[in-house]
Amino acid sequence: MSKIPGLSRFYPPEETAEDKANALYTEFTQKEGYPKFSESFKNEELLALATNVNTSVTIDLSDQRAMLLVDESVALDIPCCTGRSGKRTPTGTFPIMEKIVQKRSNIYGKLYNGSRVVYGGDRRKYTGSSTKFVGTSLPYWMRLTGDGIGLHYSKSVKRYPASGGCIRMPMEGIKTIFSKVKRGTTVTVQP
Repeated sequence: MSKIPGLSRFYPPEETAEDKANALYTEFTQKEGYPKFSESFKNEELLALATNVNTSVTIDLSDQRAMLLVDESVALDIPCCTGRSGKRTPTGTFPIMEKIVQKRSNIYGKLYNGSRVVYGGDRRKYTGSSTKFVGTSLPYWMRLTGDGIGLHYSKSVKRYPASGGCIRMPMEGIKTIFSKVKRGTTVTVQP
């Protein structure tokens, strides 16, 4: 920038790293089809600066997108799938209560009689007899509520609300988020 008075209007101020990061993200969000496409945004420079102290997560229910923020800048924006009608994902701000790499559901899964599957789904709805329950795998589980709502990997990341209340994410994205947050990290779920 010029030190001569009056010439500064001809020389724009230097762009900060935060300005560059925000410009990259703005460019991504202006692509045709955003937010409904399945494409992800990943800013490697920002992710390299991410620690479990300077990160937070935002879930946008209307756009079905999950964002990992480093300080106030978006480092990762991925598609997600939240709760369907009657099983809506709650809104609000939640601390991550637990992190488990290989969690199994204690509600959803398969009931067996011997080696035969007799029921699949919400075990609370089954009235028959069974000898064993195997919960559905919920890799990279991050619990948000005491009643079983959390973030986790799923092969089924639809572009509309379709889950039982949890926030489903693709593998690469959930692994990145899992590695950059800690118990207590803030997750904001907005309408």
